[in-house]
Amino acid sequence: MPRWPRSAVLALIVVFLAVLTLVGSVYTVDPDSNGVIRQFGRYNRTAPPGIHMKLPWGIEIVTIVPVQKIQKEEFGFRTLKAGVNSQYLGSSEIDSGQVDQEDLWKLIVESGERDPRRAGRSLSQAGRDILQREYIMLTGDLNLIDVEWIVQYKVGDVKKFLFNVKEPKQTIRDASQAVMRQLIGNGSVDEALTIGRVENEIAAKEGLQTLLDEYQTGIFVVTVKLQSSNPPQQVRSAFNAVNMAIQQKEQRVNEAKKAYNETIPKTRGEAQKEIETAKGYAAERVNKAQGDVAKFERVYAEYSKAPEITKKRMYLETMSLVLPQITEKWIIEQGGADGGILMKLNLDSNQ
Repeated sequence: MPRWPRSAVLALIVVFLAVLTLVGSVYTVDPDSNGVIRQFGRYNRTAPPGIHMKLPWGIEIVTIVPVQKIQKEEFGFRTLKAGVNSQYLGSSEIDSGQVDQEDLWKLIVESGERDPRRAGRSLSQAGRDILQREYIMLTGDLNLIDVEWIVQYKVGDVKKFLFNVKEPKQTIRDASQAVMRQLIGNGSVDEALTIGRVENEIAAKEGLQTLLDEYQTGIFVVTVKLQSSNPPQQVRSAFNAVNMAIQQKEQRVNEAKKAYNETIPKTRGEAQKEIETAKGYAAERVNKAQGDVAKFERVYAEYSKAPEITKKRMYLETMSLVLPQITEKWIIEQGGADGGILMKLNLDSNQ
């Protein structure tokens, strides 16, 4: 077997080392990430997306940190499969036996729990305990409530994210639980279940961001979203029955108020109409009486001037009204020896 010349071997070694050096010196940063370069373990610089060079042989080490990617942490449940037919890992799924042992074991490992089987517990019981520690909370009026929520965040400062916090994920989880438990503990169960949900989301985002800024984590909180707020499973049916009764009560009250608002104004309008009609009738009668009085006073004044003439005129006017209503009319002569009935007037005859 022929022996290679020493110079050729040295040349191959040099070429190999050169290639290895070149490969170890070039690195690529993804478009949604930043590269953090550490020189002998100490922060040196931050590289933007693209192709860059660094010192090889472990002198400089690059850590790629996604800064545009929205990451999330879930509390009280886990999403196993996202999409149209999403699958979740929660207490109800564990109780119904719909969760695989692998998913339970993954949950236990991520939470930092030891193997529960050594303590005589099953994986289902351990997974249920982990989730319950996250979602069971005490309200300000001393009621228990189950709260599930999501924290979405991204890396804002890669230097702080890598060097100021040893466990960023666990820090976010601990800080979020501290903020959420404080908010729920400062309010009532009704606020947590109904009217306070939006306010709690806004306050949780602001409080979590303030706490992470104090820790100088370099994390930016995008949103905090409450997934559900419910009474504990053991009393949920009774709580729902109470809420249904309250809703029915409010419905009955609203229906009564509606009937009241429809009937009372209508009745008041009708009463006002009757009052106005009575006032109009009274005014009419008064005006007519006043007119009759004024007419009588004028007639009386004229009568006082010529009583005989007025008397005869009134007699003739009265007779002109009375005589047309009499069917038979007789002329009777009054006075003297020869007085008596003279004749009957046939006023109905055409002759």
